[in-house]
Amino acid sequence: MRTDTGYARQYLWLLSVPLLALTLWSEWQAFFSLWYDSIVYNHGFLVLAGTLFLLYLRRESLATLSINASPLALFLLAGASVVLLLSQAADIRVFRLLLVPLLIVFWGWSIWGTAFLKAAGGPIMLLVFGVPIWDDLSPLLQHITVFFNDIFLQIADIDATIKEFYIILEVGTFLVENGCSGVRYLMVALFLGSFYGQLHYRSYVPTVLLVVIAALLSMLANWIRVFGIIAAGHYTSMETSLVDDHELFGWVIFIIFTLVPLFYISGKLDNKSEEKDESTETADSSPTRRTSSAWPVIASTLLIWPALVPLALQAKTEQVARSWNPTLFGSVPGWRGPLKHANIWRPDYKKPDIDLSGVYVSEDLQQVQLQIIGYRMQTQEKELIGYGNELFDSEDWQLVSQSHHQLETTYSKGLKSVNETIIRRRESGEQVVIWSWFEVGDTLTDSRVKAKITGSLNKITGDSRGALWALAGRCADEEIAECGQQRTAFIEFLEIARR
Repeated sequence: MRTDTGYARQYLWLLSVPLLALTLWSEWQAFFSLWYDSIVYNHGFLVLAGTLFLLYLRRESLATLSINASPLALFLLAGASVVLLLSQAADIRVFRLLLVPLLIVFWGWSIWGTAFLKAAGGPIMLLVFGVPIWDDLSPLLQHITVFFNDIFLQIADIDATIKEFYIILEVGTFLVENGCSGVRYLMVALFLGSFYGQLHYRSYVPTVLLVVIAALLSMLANWIRVFGIIAAGHYTSMETSLVDDHELFGWVIFIIFTLVPLFYISGKLDNKSEEKDESTETADSSPTRRTSSAWPVIASTLLIWPALVPLALQAKTEQVARSWNPTLFGSVPGWRGPLKHANIWRPDYKKPDIDLSGVYVSEDLQQVQLQIIGYRMQTQEKELIGYGNELFDSEDWQLVSQSHHQLETTYSKGLKSVNETIIRRRESGEQVVIWSWFEVGDTLTDSRVKAKITGSLNKITGDSRGALWALAGRCADEEIAECGQQRTAFIEFLEIARR
C-alpha cells in the first residue's frame, strides 16, 4: 500500500509545471504569437503537443526521480539565465526562444542529475523545432531546389534558363522564393522523425537514422512539388491555378513522398531496435549523490531571477521614462527656427513616443532640419534598433551612399562621428544628405551595435530610453554629387548649438 507521503513524493515534480509556465511566461507568449502569426512556424503547436505527450508517457519515470544535483548543470543554468536576461533586455526573440528548452533541461539536470536527461531531455529539446532558427537555411535550400529542378527539367525535355532563383521558360518565369525552399516541410519532417524515434526506439542510432531519412525525403518532396508546378505551368501555358495557389498541392506531395515512405521505413527500423535490450536505466549512476534540498532552491532561483529583474525595476523604468523629454533647440544664434511645419525628409519609424521635427534657417538661407524620434520605454515592436525602423521610406527615396563622417570637434557626451546617408527622391530626383546618431540613456553613438548593447545593459538598470537624432538638408544642384555646402551648414549648426 502506498502512503499519502509516497503519493506526494511521487507527484512532487509536477510543481515544476506552474514554475516553468510562470517563470518563462513572456517566452511562452512569444512562442504562441510566432506559431499563430507565421505560416512557416504554425506547426509549433504540434511540436508543443508532441513534447507534452512524450512527457506524459514518461510520467512514471519522472515520478521516480530523486534529488541528485549536478554542479556542471547548475553552472550552465547560471550562464543561460544571464544570457536570457540580456536577450530579454535586447528583445532578441530568437535567443529568448532558443534558451527556453535549454533552460528547462539545465534546470532539471541540475536538480535530478542525468536521470532527468534520460527521462525528459529528449522530449523537451523537441521545442527547438518551433524556434525561428530554421529560416537561415532557406537560401541554401533554394539553391539546392533550383539545382535539382534544372536536372528534372532536362530529363523532361523542357527548355529552361536558370538565373539564380529564377527559372525562365517560354511560357513564363518562375521564382523559387523563400517559401519554395522547403524549409517548412523540412522542419515538420525532422520533428516527426525525432518524435517517432523517441516514442518507439530504444537507442539513439535508429532515431538519428530516421531523422536523416526524413530530412532527405522532405527535400525530395519539395523538389517534386516545385517541378510539378513548373511542369503544370509549361503544359497549360500558365493557365492552371496551380501556379498561384499550390498550398494544398504541396502538402499532398509531402504526404505521398515523405510521410508514406517514412511510415514504412520507420517500421523496419523499429523491428531492428526491438532486438536491443529493453531495459532502460532511469537512476543516475553517478557515485556521488548530492541530495540537499538547497539544490532545487538554488536552481529555481537561477531560473526565476531573469523574470523578476524587470518587475523589480518597473517603477524606476517608468519614472525615468516620464522624466525624459528631449526637445528641439529653442534658439540657435544666427539661425531662425525651429519652423515645425517645414520638413525636408521624414524617417520611417514605428510607433515612436517622441516625434519632433523643425527646420532652422541661417542668415545666408542655409536650411537644416533637426529630427528626434524616441522611445521612452522600449518593448517588443517599439525599439530604437528594431525590425521595421528605417532612416527613410524606400518607396519614396532611393539610397545613394552611406558612410561615417568624423566630427572635427567632439559633440556633447563624446560623440566623435555620425552616420552620413545621402538619398534621392524617386519622383523629383531631389537629393538630401542626412547626419544621424543614436541617444541611448546618457550615451551618444553612431554605431547600431553599440546602441543595441548599451540599450540592453541600460534596461537591466531601469533605463529604457532611446532616440534617433538626425540633421537633414538638401544638396545644392551645382554640387549634387558631394553635398559639401550642406555639410558645412551642419558643422556650423552643431558648433553653435553645442555651446
